[in-house]
Amino acid sequence: MNKLSDIEIGFFGTPDFSLQFLKYLFSKNFLIKFVVSQPASKSGRGKKTNLSPVEKWSLEKKIPTFTPNNLSDERFLQSLREISVDFIIVVAYGNLVNEEIINHPKFLTINVHASLLPKWRGAAPVQRSILAGDTETGVTIMKVEKKLDAGPIINQKKFVILEDDTSNEIFEKIIKVGQPLLIETIKSVMEKNHNFIIQSNDQASYAGKIEKVETRISWNQPAKIINRKIRAFNPSPGTWTKIKTHEKRIKIFKSKIISEKVIPKDKKKLGAVNEEFVVQCGEGLIKIIELQPEGKGRMNAIDFLNGLKIKEFIFE
Repeated sequence: MNKLSDIEIGFFGTPDFSLQFLKYLFSKNFLIKFVVSQPASKSGRGKKTNLSPVEKWSLEKKIPTFTPNNLSDERFLQSLREISVDFIIVVAYGNLVNEEIINHPKFLTINVHASLLPKWRGAAPVQRSILAGDTETGVTIMKVEKKLDAGPIINQKKFVILEDDTSNEIFEKIIKVGQPLLIETIKSVMEKNHNFIIQSNDQASYAGKIEKVETRISWNQPAKIINRKIRAFNPSPGTWTKIKTHEKRIKIFKSKIISEKVIPKDKKKLGAVNEEFVVQCGEGLIKIIELQPEGKGRMNAIDFLNGLKIKEFIFE
C-alpha cells in the first residue's frame, strides 16, 4: 500500500469534533468503508430527530453507516465482520468499544484523544484542563484497549493554553495539530516504524463529564476560578447566572480578570455589578464582556447594560 487511497478505514465518532477528522481522512483519499455513530437524539416540543454530525455527513456521502444502541448487538457485529478494514479510527465516539471491534482491523484500532494522556482520561478532557488551570495540553494518538483511554501511546503533540483560550479555541487547535498527526501515525504503523509508550496509571487523572450543577456561577469563588469556568464552558454548555429579583438566566461567554479596585467599598457585595459590568467575586473582580440573556442571542455586555431599566444590580 503506497497510496493513501489504498488504505481502508472504519470510523467511530459522533460530534462535530469527530467529523473534522473523518472529513480530513476523506479529503486525503482514504477509503472509508463504514462509519459508526451514536443513535439519533430527540429534542424540542415536537421531539425532532437529530442525527449526529458524523451520521448526517456519512449518510450524505453514501458511506455505510451504523448507529447501534449496543455495540455487542450480534446483527451489528455480523455486518462489521463482512467489511474488512486496515484501521479503525475512534474519535469522541461516546462509548467504549469491545474486544471484537478492537481486534477487527488488519493493523490497529486507534483513538484520537484531546489531552496529553495519561492526564485527563475520560469524557471532558479539554474542559477539565481549563478548569484546572493547566498551562499546556495537546492531542494523543493511542492504541485502543478495553480500559478507558488507557492504551499505549503511539504519538503525542503538545501546545500552550493561552490565558484567554476557550474550549472552542482549544478544540480548534487540537483539530489543526491532530489531523496531520493521525495520518503520520497511520503511516508509521503500516511501515512498522512506531513505538508504544505504556501509560503510567499513577499519573492518570479523570475528566468526568460536565454536570449541570457545575455550570452555574458561584460568585463567592475567586475571580480566576470563575473566569476559568466561563472559558471552559464556552461554547457549550455555557456558564450562567441570574440577577436578583429576575427569573431568567444569563449565560456568560467571555470575561477577563480585573486587577483595579473599581467597585467602592460600600458596594462590595458578592455579585455586585458596576456600570462597566465589573462584578465583585469572593476574591477579586471580573469584567463581563459577552453574554446571552435567556431567549435572546449573544451580545456585548455593555449593550445589555444599556438596555436594562435598572442601572445597579447584583448577581445571585
